[in-house]
Amino acid sequence: MNNFNMTSSYGITMRFIFGIRADMRDALHLWDEKRIVYPAGHNIVDYSVEERRQKFYSPMEDSVSITAVTMSSKKSLIAFAEQQKSKGAIIHIYDKTQRKRRCLVSPEPNFKRADYISFSSDKDERYILVLYGEPECSLVYWFWNSPKPKAILPLGASIMSGKCSFSPVDSAICAVTGNNIFRYIKVETSEEGEQEKTRLNIASSTIQTKDGTQPEHSRHYTSHCWTKEGFLIVSTDKGELITLDQDTYFLSMTRLGRRIDCVKSVEAGVVVACEGPTVMSMVLSQGSGLYLVKNSYLFDEVAGSITSLAIDPSSSDLIFCITSNQQLLKARPGRRPQEVVSSFHSRQILDIDICSRKPLVATCSEDSTIRLWNYLEASLELSFKSPEIVPQAVALHPSGLHLAVGTTDKVFLMNVYIDTLKVAQEVNVKLFRQVSFSNGGQFLAISYASVFQVYNFYTM
Repeated sequence: MNNFNMTSSYGITMRFIFGIRADMRDALHLWDEKRIVYPAGHNIVDYSVEERRQKFYSPMEDSVSITAVTMSSKKSLIAFAEQQKSKGAIIHIYDKTQRKRRCLVSPEPNFKRADYISFSSDKDERYILVLYGEPECSLVYWFWNSPKPKAILPLGASIMSGKCSFSPVDSAICAVTGNNIFRYIKVETSEEGEQEKTRLNIASSTIQTKDGTQPEHSRHYTSHCWTKEGFLIVSTDKGELITLDQDTYFLSMTRLGRRIDCVKSVEAGVVVACEGPTVMSMVLSQGSGLYLVKNSYLFDEVAGSITSLAIDPSSSDLIFCITSNQQLLKARPGRRPQEVVSSFHSRQILDIDICSRKPLVATCSEDSTIRLWNYLEASLELSFKSPEIVPQAVALHPSGLHLAVGTTDKVFLMNVYIDTLKVAQEVNVKLFRQVSFSNGGQFLAISYASVFQVYNFYTM
């Protein structure tokens, strides 16, 4: 979705976005149990579950893409990064109550993309870490109310699955993980003349025991989180859950046997999302030091993997997640997950049409589904999929009772029912291109190959 400047001169304001982005890490956040923040198209959506209403945080006009989003631990600030054509990476920080914005401009012109953001956990949440990528990766330490960064730590080549975060116990301690990279970092301040100098110093770059032994494990670190005591938990693509103490020494390793995509700390332990997808809440065994499965979530019928995970602050059993096939779900242990807004298209939308007499919008997608949306009620009216119909274009009759669907070699004329579509007639074509109804609905135009034909819809 492109970003438009929604000014009053055009009389257009954005009302609701159907869909979600699944290509960002840890992009799902909760203000509370009733408000969810997530990326959709070229915006950050603040969605009220009870009211079914959305508010939007939008980037600037020169923006190419939103690349990261985060929320402070006290739920008072939200930040997102955008990639701009002219200025590179820009961080926007909003206050929850006043919705005031402050921008942090990339300190170097070659910092073109910010891949991850993390707020400090101190009383005022004054600092943020930003993991910049493209072409080289750097960790930048900001005092977010200042126009200049406090410290920059080069990390080398671009990092896959990169993540950075502060310790909840001490904001002078932070960690970076990614594919073949682990950094345990201390923020140190010294006086140089009359100026205060801040540095990011690497305290450890390997996982090891106190005697220097390195336990055998995968170096593809997929995620990490901190416990409330300040212990660091690191996950890998081989299903290893590694616990480190406050001095970053190895304590234990729990092997789950499958890739871990997300790990979140909760009061009683951790919630882990593995490939499959499989989601489990786990508790720490005081005897062995390993994490044991407490509850499982029934995600066996969900397609794709989980890219973002959030825990309800009022109930650690209720989780929200974004899947790689672009669905926003919520679930409790032992129950099937449910859509938070509605089910969305899982692949690119190919065509869209709007009904002039009813609040309906029709879409078709590369996922082979045809969907009708009610834009006044912000709901999905129906979703239709048939192995015989692979839609390339749709046209909605002005009455909202009929739909024309174009495929490679046919145009299907369909009647709209309460919860499904039924084929009424087929028109054979070759090299189909486009289909459209006239404003009054009495004519249907079909374009294919080099031919353009107009039919009387009521006498076809």
